Amino acid sequence: METAEVVAVSVAALLITIEILCLYLCSKLKCKNYPMCIILPICNEDKEFIERLECLSTHIVEGDPLIGTVLLVDIGADDEQIQFCREFCQRYHDAELILPEDIEISMKKYLHFE
Repeated sequence: METAEVVAVSVAALLITIEILCLYLCSKLKCKNYPMCIILPICNEDKEFIERLECLSTHIVEGDPLIGTVLLVDIGADDEQIQFCREFCQRYHDAELILPEDIEISMKKYLHFE
């Protein structure tokens, strides 16, 4: 290859790299991450409830940006599950233990409609 060809290919490769990098950065800047409201129903038939709560806790501790508010909905939880929920809500202030009839009120607060 001649010198002119090497220079042309190098410049083209550099321009392609810059363009791909710019497209990647622009797409990341445009895509906003909005925190979500996690709703976790609690019933005494759920034998994996504690594991679910611990998994959710791990995501919160690791700083998962998608987890905003956590609503723990009591649809027949036993006393042990309620105690775990209360402890969870004390540790994470964006968590709330509610009854099914309070979902609408809590969602309006989460969406800032009130």
